[in-house]
Amino acid sequence: MPSEPCMKTLLPHLACPECRTTDGLSLERATTLEGRRWQSMLREAAELQSKLVCRACTRSYPVTDDGIPVLWSDALERTFRSLHKELNAAAPTEQDVKAANIQLYDTISNAYDAEGVHADSVTRSRMVSAFEEAAAGRRGPHVDVGCGAGNVLEFFTDVLDGPRIGVDVSLTGLRAVRRKGFDAVMGDAERLPFAEGSIGLITASSVLHHLFRPERLMCEAYSVLRKGGVFLTDFDPNGRAARWGWLALQLYALRRPVYSLLSRGRRRVFHSSKQVQTWNALAEFHNKPGEGFDIGELQSSLVNAGFELRRIFPHNCRDNSVHQRSLVRPSARHLLVQSLSGRNAFSRRNSDTLLTASVKPEVPARMNHQGEISPWARQVTQKLFAAGASALQESEHALMAAAVPLTTTVATVGD
Repeated sequence: MPSEPCMKTLLPHLACPECRTTDGLSLERATTLEGRRWQSMLREAAELQSKLVCRACTRSYPVTDDGIPVLWSDALERTFRSLHKELNAAAPTEQDVKAANIQLYDTISNAYDAEGVHADSVTRSRMVSAFEEAAAGRRGPHVDVGCGAGNVLEFFTDVLDGPRIGVDVSLTGLRAVRRKGFDAVMGDAERLPFAEGSIGLITASSVLHHLFRPERLMCEAYSVLRKGGVFLTDFDPNGRAARWGWLALQLYALRRPVYSLLSRGRRRVFHSSKQVQTWNALAEFHNKPGEGFDIGELQSSLVNAGFELRRIFPHNCRDNSVHQRSLVRPSARHLLVQSLSGRNAFSRRNSDTLLTASVKPEVPARMNHQGEISPWARQVTQKLFAAGASALQESEHALMAAAVPLTTTVATVGD
C-alpha cells in the first residue's frame, strides 16, 4: 500500500477517536467503493486506497495516498458529508462551525503559511518559556492541535524529546506540516485520536475560540496527556478587552470593506474575498466583540477538566515571555480599539489575548476549586459503586444458592 511506509512510526501513537482502544488500529486496503466515497468527501484528486480499521469497534478510517490518516470523529465525518450545504451564519450549529473551519483553512492555508502568521520569534519565546515554567521534563510526544502549517511544532523542535504530530481539519495545512518533516493526522480537536495517558505536551495556539464548545478540548487534552504532561494554549481573545465601546463597534461594522481595500500581509489572508470573510467570521466563533474568554471562567474550565493551572497570562503580540509586568506595549489596532472603548490599552489586564499553561497532576484532584467533585473523582466513585453493586449482587446469588440445599434438608427432615 502506498501509505504504509509513512504509517510505521505514526501508528503506535494513534487510537480510534471514538472507542480509544489501545493498539487497536490496523492498516488495510480500502475497497473500491470506500476509496471513491472517501475521495468525494475529502475532495481528493485520486481514489483512496488505504484505511485504518479499529479492531474493537470495527470503524474504518481513510488514509490519503501520501500517508495522512483521517481519524475523524463521527461528528467531523458528518460535517465532511455535508460540506456542500449552505452554512447558517445567523444561528450556527456545531456542524456549521466545523465546516467553516474546514472550508476556510483548506482555502487559505498556503497563504497563511507564507505570511508566517503566529510564526515569529516573539511568539516562540513566549510559548517555550511558559512550557519550561510548567514542565518537569522533556518527555514527548508533542501534539499540536489546530496545527495549521506546523509553526508551533517548529517552536518545540529543540525543546522536547519524542515525536511531533500535527492535528488539524485541513488537509492542505497538514500537507505543509508533512513537508516540514512532522507527522500529520486529520482529527477533531473535540475528540482526539490518541490513547489515554500517551502524550507529553499538547499545544493549541489560536484554537479555543474556533471551537463550538472549547471545554471539550480541555477534557480531551486531560484524557490523552500522561501524568505531568502540559496543556498549553495561546492567542485566544481576552473577554475583558472584547467588551468594545460604541465607537469601536462602529469601526468594526466597517471592517470588511476596509480590510479588503487596505489590508496588507497577514490580515489580507482572511479578507481576500467575501466568501473567505464569511467563513472566517463563522470560524472565529468566540472571537468577536462581546465574546472572548473571561479569565475566571477559563480558569474554572481548566480546573474542572482536572488540570492544575500554572499560568493565565494576558498579553499582546510583543510579549516575548510570561514575565508579569503591569504595563504592555499595544499594537496600533489594539490601542485604537481600546481607546475608543474608553479603556487603558497599556494595562496588562486589557491585553487582547490570553495564554494558559496547565499540568495534568500526578495525583488527580478530588474536588475542584468550587468544592464540587472533580471529573476524575466522579469516574472513580462510579467505578467503586459499580464494583460494589456487582459484589453485592454476587453475594446475594451466593446466599440464595446456599439457601437452596438448606431448604431441601429441612424439608427432608420434616418428612
